[in-house]
Amino acid sequence: MSLLMKILMSPSGLSFDRALVRWTGESLLNRVFARQAGFAPQPALLLETRGRRSGTARQAVLPWFRIDGKLMVVGSKGGMPTDPAWVSNLREHPDVTVYIARKRHDARARIATGEERAALWTALTARVPTYAHYQSLTTREIPVVILELAG
Repeated sequence: MSLLMKILMSPSGLSFDRALVRWTGESLLNRVFARQAGFAPQPALLLETRGRRSGTARQAVLPWFRIDGKLMVVGSKGGMPTDPAWVSNLREHPDVTVYIARKRHDARARIATGEERAALWTALTARVPTYAHYQSLTTREIPVVILELAG
């Protein structure tokens, strides 16, 4: 891992990246990671969920995609055996806040299933093949989360 990635992945670096996405709509961490993984950087959003046990606001910076008119994020966690904490949080509390391009939106999150997920996954992995690699590293089905913006 490069020195820049180590700095960006530190608690201070992650905090800086969250603020950067909220106020500028850009994620430095997303750009560096995409470059190292060999794919084009995707736009980033700031997802705010409520902790499933604590109820405390939790934030995550995520690349987002619009496929078939649906705004979506992916719970890949780099192919690790468990879902990211934000996925567990939204399963318990699906009402979330999303910051995209410096604008705040209330949204409802749902995990795509069945044919809908299959179609989205095919389109997503065609766009970012790294997700297919992540799926090959784990036995869990990587969640594709649809964010339905209010209003």
